[in-house]
Amino acid sequence: MNYIYDVILNFQKEYYDFYEWNKNDNIYHMRKIPIIKINNKQFFEIKNNTIRFDEETLKFFNTKNILAERFKKNSISKIRNTIILGDEYEALAIKLNKNGLINFKSALLPDEQDDVIEILKFQKEFKLNYQIIHNQKTNNFKTRFELENEKFIMNELNKIYNEKNIQKLNYLCLECFNKPEKNINEAYKKLKKEIKKANSNFQKIYEIFKISKQK
Repeated sequence: MNYIYDVILNFQKEYYDFYEWNKNDNIYHMRKIPIIKINNKQFFEIKNNTIRFDEETLKFFNTKNILAERFKKNSISKIRNTIILGDEYEALAIKLNKNGLINFKSALLPDEQDDVIEILKFQKEFKLNYQIIHNQKTNNFKTRFELENEKFIMNELNKIYNEKNIQKLNYLCLECFNKPEKNINEAYKKLKKEIKKANSNFQKIYEIFKISKQK
C-alpha cells in the first residue's frame, strides 16, 4: 500500500476545486493517507456521483494497516475509511461512512496532486466495486460562492412566501422591476425566475436579505 504524507484536505459534501475553498472550511492536515490507483472511468464516476462501495471493498478500506492519520492540536488521530484515489491525471480524497457510502470528498492542492500522480504513475490499478446511488448535478457556469448565495436567497424567498408576507414580496418586486406585484404567487414566481438569472437584480435581492439578517 502506498501513502502520501503531510497533505492538506478540505472534506465537503460537494466536491470543490482547491481555488473554491473557503477560509472557514474544516481543513484536515493529514500526517499520512493511503493512495490507490484506479482507471479513468472509475475516477470520473466516483468524482461526479454519489457512490456506495460493496462490503468487500469497505473491509479492504477498513484494514488496520491502511488507516489514515490526521494531525490534531496536540496529537495524531487515526481515521478509518479515508483514502486518496487517483488516475494518471487527477486525484481526490474520499471519506466513507460505516455503510460504504462516500460522505465527503476533497480536491488536493496542485503540488500535492502532482506528487500523488507521480507516485501512482507506475503502480498497478485497483478495480473497486461500487454502486452509483445517484448522479450529482454540477453547474460548470457558477462558482461555489455564487451557488451558496443563490441557496441563501432561495431559502429567504421561500421563507417569506410561506409566511404569506406580501409586503416584503411587493417591496422586492418594486426594487427589481420598478413596479409592485400584489398577487403573491406572481410575485414569488417572478422573483424566483430572476434569482436564477444571476443578474443585477440577483445582487439587489441578496443585499436586501443580507441587511435584513443583520438587523
